[in-house]
Amino acid sequence: MNQDSPFPGSRWIWPLSAHWDIVNSYALFRRTFALAAIPARAPLFITADQSYRLFVNGVLVCRGPARGFQGRWPYDEVDLRPYLRKGRNVLAVRAHQPGRSTFQYRTEGTAGLLVAGRWGKLDLASGRNWKAIRQESVSRDTVPCSVQLFNQEHIDLREEAGDWTAVDFDDAAWGVFEDFVWNCGPWFSLEPRDIPPLEEKEIPVGRLIGLGEGISAAGYARVRDVVALRHQEDRSHRPAGTAAMASASLLRVEASAPGRFRSYLIDFGRTVVGSFIYEIAGTQGGEIVDTYYAETIEEATLTPDLVMPTHSRTALGDRLVCRKGDASHTFYHLNGFRYVTITVRDALADFALGLRFRRVGYPLERKGAFASSDPDLERIWETCAWTQQCCSLDAYVDTPWREQAQWWGDARVQAWNTFHLDGDARLFRRGIAQLAGQTTPDGLTYGHAPTIAHTCILPDFTLIWMLTLWDHYWQTGATEAFAAHQETLRRALDYFRSKTDPKSGLITYDDRYWLFLDWTDLFKDGAPAVYNLWLLIALEKMAALYRASRHPVEAVFLEAWAKKLRAALGRLIDRKGLLRDGIDRKGRIVAGTSIHSQTLALMAGLKGVDAARALDTVLLPYLRGETKPKATPSAYWITYLFTLVAERGRGEEIMPFLKRFWLPMADHGTTWENFAPRRGDESFSHAWSAHPLYHLMQTVGGIVQTAPGWKEIAFRPLFHGGHGGAVVPSPRGPIRGEWKKEGTTVTVTLHLPPGVRARVSLPGRKPFLATGKKRWTVPAA
Repeated sequence: MNQDSPFPGSRWIWPLSAHWDIVNSYALFRRTFALAAIPARAPLFITADQSYRLFVNGVLVCRGPARGFQGRWPYDEVDLRPYLRKGRNVLAVRAHQPGRSTFQYRTEGTAGLLVAGRWGKLDLASGRNWKAIRQESVSRDTVPCSVQLFNQEHIDLREEAGDWTAVDFDDAAWGVFEDFVWNCGPWFSLEPRDIPPLEEKEIPVGRLIGLGEGISAAGYARVRDVVALRHQEDRSHRPAGTAAMASASLLRVEASAPGRFRSYLIDFGRTVVGSFIYEIAGTQGGEIVDTYYAETIEEATLTPDLVMPTHSRTALGDRLVCRKGDASHTFYHLNGFRYVTITVRDALADFALGLRFRRVGYPLERKGAFASSDPDLERIWETCAWTQQCCSLDAYVDTPWREQAQWWGDARVQAWNTFHLDGDARLFRRGIAQLAGQTTPDGLTYGHAPTIAHTCILPDFTLIWMLTLWDHYWQTGATEAFAAHQETLRRALDYFRSKTDPKSGLITYDDRYWLFLDWTDLFKDGAPAVYNLWLLIALEKMAALYRASRHPVEAVFLEAWAKKLRAALGRLIDRKGLLRDGIDRKGRIVAGTSIHSQTLALMAGLKGVDAARALDTVLLPYLRGETKPKATPSAYWITYLFTLVAERGRGEEIMPFLKRFWLPMADHGTTWENFAPRRGDESFSHAWSAHPLYHLMQTVGGIVQTAPGWKEIAFRPLFHGGHGGAVVPSPRGPIRGEWKKEGTTVTVTLHLPPGVRARVSLPGRKPFLATGKKRWTVPAA
């Protein structure tokens, strides 16, 4: 990783001390330099622990690095040429060190900034030529935005010395800092981020929909938690009237008495992810501007939903105290939300508050597409695509709202979404490595990584991690990821072998960890069938990967294990041909035959399970709303049921269910954590339920991958409505399928890139193979 590193001449730097008093600390850095001419290319290499924001000549350029582990700490490369000018220039960096671990960062107790850049004779390496200072205008004593996230940002602009990012700023008083060699501990090795930089783009600020006012709660001037403060006050709003028709980009704040507030409720129309820039004009100094981010509101009273406390202790908010005159401030951390409440306190005179918003996300491209004559399906697809964009940052995150954690069960679904939307496997590959990089002593991966969450170790998500090695191979046709993580795989397999009950032949629940399986009332205590089915599927996929990578000995071992596990599971099949849900601690077979057990049994091809009975008496009746079983699939897990039903030629059964449960999500703008999330507590922006994106492309669009690297597909479009189609961005080129009903016939076209063949199934014809560009006319019925 350190071979050919750009950093040997650089030093890690941090003001005062890199190890002392760094909890929730911000630091500012500057490096001025002169250019006689602008270079043709101006690469800068930069990283910080934990993070940085880079400005060049007053312009925000980028943020980073991507999340990672200090032992292989990531760095960024950015070309600064577009931001440079002849004469004097300045690099300005704002960096943050939480001083504690979160659900995306593990602290090693050390802060630092590291920079390298050499353009001709100019050397910009971080070291004694730089200036640095602790940013004391930011309050260190604020609450975390949630159990999972960083702290609220409270900044007092009265303590700022001016625009420290400007070329002509006087930094003569800066400069007392510690410095360390570039490859010292804890950053013994550095690596490129291996994913593109996050895309940042200013988008219009939403509509002002509500106005409110009231008396500030006691102690409002100094609080650790601006959201808890707002919870004590009247949070309702009256409709903004004609103001609601306009953008909220400029709020003209009217004066109010001391101790009172004015509140402004803004609706972005759907979930967005990014940071606000406040531009303030005409303040007297001391005005307080509090921000609260929410996903939902009470429509009747225009009250943002806020439950306190929640399990996550969610408190997404910021505070800015104005100085006299004009000022601007860019908030540091990313927030995901639809509604924002801006509360202005102690405005003794009118002033103007300008709002700008920088949307931030992974640069997904819309290479994939879906079309249908059914507008409901198109709305659902678009909602899923937007949700996936919102949940793609420097990692696949469960939600950009309260967590921003790289949960790996979610990530598997998000990768499938991305493969159909963009075709990019880089974010997925990086996540596979990060999950492999944090394991328990007995070999399990954590539920997400990097993380401090020792209560979030999910053995079934370790099995999902194994399956994502297969998914990466299936998408790319390469066994590189599988080969790279053999040690993690070996240790994980050893764990599951150690948990196999010699009497039943099944793996058993280990109560040191969280056996998730799904957000529902599934049987878990003992030897659950669902748990063991995931192991069976994982064993057989890993055996197939060993064969694909020409390691038959390892494949034979896993195949033998899988054979024994099949036999053990077979003993759970009842007289009706349904798989029962497991064996309890006393060795008794439990009576339940859940949807989950039947779904995975059929996916695994478990001998003895009556597929027709499982479909007709358990799975399809649930989709039709005819039954209400004790354990119902969540909005996440039902993706596996959808896949199974579609593979069995029953894709039309999915459509009414999709409309019933996903159209309310489409009305909101993003998909949800579950089918009925608690407002103000559970997430309304969860990409693990955005899977209709690929289900619609596979059913109505008809395009289903059937070989590694997309060498072959099945093309069997579902003629739902009057026309439909999809474009899937495979690694070999776009695959395009479309169809249109014309009277009693349907015209079908399929465009395949070189190297891809299709097994085509159309009404009135036997299945056949096709390549290139084809067109057919078939009966409509």
